[in-house]
Amino acid sequence: MTPELYFSRVCLKRDASTRALIPLLIAGDSSPHPGHRLVWSLFADGAGRRRDFLWRETERRGAFFVLSRRRPRDAHNLFEIAEPKPFAPDLAPGDRLRFSLRANPVVRRRKPGGKRRSAKHDVVMDALPPADAPTPARADARFEAMSREGLAWLERQGAAAGFAVAANEVKIDGYNQHRIPRRGGEPDMRFSTLDFDGVLEVRDPAAFLAGVAHGFGAAKAFGCGLMLIRRA
Repeated sequence: MTPELYFSRVCLKRDASTRALIPLLIAGDSSPHPGHRLVWSLFADGAGRRRDFLWRETERRGAFFVLSRRRPRDAHNLFEIAEPKPFAPDLAPGDRLRFSLRANPVVRRRKPGGKRRSAKHDVVMDALPPADAPTPARADARFEAMSREGLAWLERQGAAAGFAVAANEVKIDGYNQHRIPRRGGEPDMRFSTLDFDGVLEVRDPAAFLAGVAHGFGAAKAFGCGLMLIRRA
């Protein structure tokens, strides 16, 4: 059985003191890093707490959708929190749902030298010609790879999580690359995102809801992986 989940809409307060802080908190940063820290403040109640939520920034800067296993903190100095709603859709095989997903789609490739450990690779960049290929060829290939490899990745997610998609019912765009600075001289964290919007068919409701609860793809801490759904 899928654990109890809550779906929340939260946004930064619009009082004078918080409005003054918003440019410092989120403006001028092209990565989801500030959102990561802000949303985490709703759930971090101890140094050892692990992330047990998914989130995504809405079209309005400073506003977020959150799917969590715990209710957000009721009182928060920065956020206005709409009443969290239990997330327990009543689904049956064959149900059709409209969905929206911002994901970091990756494939795993074994590292050179025959080591057992594999590394994550961006599905789009992984499909491109070598870096020394002519620039126009790589640009054209990137657009094709975004659609082809993005769809293939989504179909693999569906096969594992009890849903199916059709190519003519899915829009794939919004390819972006992000860089997250790290402290201590460590290399920056890099990841990419793709936006998926369309219609899916539920094949196995329990597996599907478990997949939604877990999230799809990598970089979940940075606003990726939360699938928003509604009846088609």
